[in-house]
Amino acid sequence: MTPTARNRRVRRELDALLREGLLSESVYRQLRDRYPTEGWDWRSLGRWFVIFGAVSIIAGLALLSRTLFEFTLSKLAVLLGVAILASFGGARWLQHRRPALLWSRLSLELLGGLLAIGLTFTLGVLYSSGSGNWPALLLIDLVLLLVLSYALRNPLLLVLSAVVFFSWFGGFTGYASGWGAYWFGMNYPLRFLAAAIAMLAVAVIHQQSEAGPLARYRGFSKIWLSSGLYFAEMALWLLSLFGNFDLASDGWHRTSPAELMLFNGLWAGLNATLIWLGARWAMRMLTGYGATFLIIQLYTLFFAHLAKDLGWLLSLLITGGSALALTFYLERRWRER
Repeated sequence: MTPTARNRRVRRELDALLREGLLSESVYRQLRDRYPTEGWDWRSLGRWFVIFGAVSIIAGLALLSRTLFEFTLSKLAVLLGVAILASFGGARWLQHRRPALLWSRLSLELLGGLLAIGLTFTLGVLYSSGSGNWPALLLIDLVLLLVLSYALRNPLLLVLSAVVFFSWFGGFTGYASGWGAYWFGMNYPLRFLAAAIAMLAVAVIHQQSEAGPLARYRGFSKIWLSSGLYFAEMALWLLSLFGNFDLASDGWHRTSPAELMLFNGLWAGLNATLIWLGARWAMRMLTGYGATFLIIQLYTLFFAHLAKDLGWLLSLLITGGSALALTFYLERRWRER
């Protein structure tokens, strides 16, 4: 392990101790300064390459099967079943014979989860009843992936579960309402906000339990937290623009200014709170979410209420110039630190 990687691991442990109240802020700062981190985070980049590689393998297998075999849904279902067994079997073999290849095992299990989604939809087409209720297939996948995430202790599968939940929840609300405004996956934004609050509650309970009964799943709380924050940010983004619209009644254009001000205030308050909590608890995820979506909110308000009056040329100059100024400012602050 390189010194930089070791220092990053030590800093993550110190951050966790600070959040759990086992370290005071003064002692935390003194210890943190002893473990500087510099250079590119190749491990984070590698995780994204793992995900990209898994998706690419699926696409390659699909193209290969169409080239070598006469395509039928039945044959595709058999091929997917064999590929799923091979993926999870290979992951078990690596776990027992090559335990050091952790991310290779996790990526094989992720591949198996993605293939399982493909198998579910293939079987859905084969045995379709004509209802067109494809969100029900995603619900099956969601339950299966959640069980596998915890049974295999695979954070990548838990991330995939969050993506499937987003798709299922948006599809279910869209399906129930006649598919109005589903293309953004956010029909009835208040429902997504309620789901986000529930996920954040699970994240808090998970984090508090990871020192005890859920010690085997340490770090899973971050995935629940990130998913809940993403849901909340996206829901409040739409609520700040359209209010609590229901396209089935086509009433979004009648949203009152007071309602839009309320949701904009809630969105800004959430992001300001995230920035404060991120600084207080040494959680860069919170700071990143808060700062990113606060900037998005400012640009959204600018284009929604000022850009047309100023003209597109002047508006683009203002937004582009402010983005460059913000970039220079952040880079200067980073170098000073």
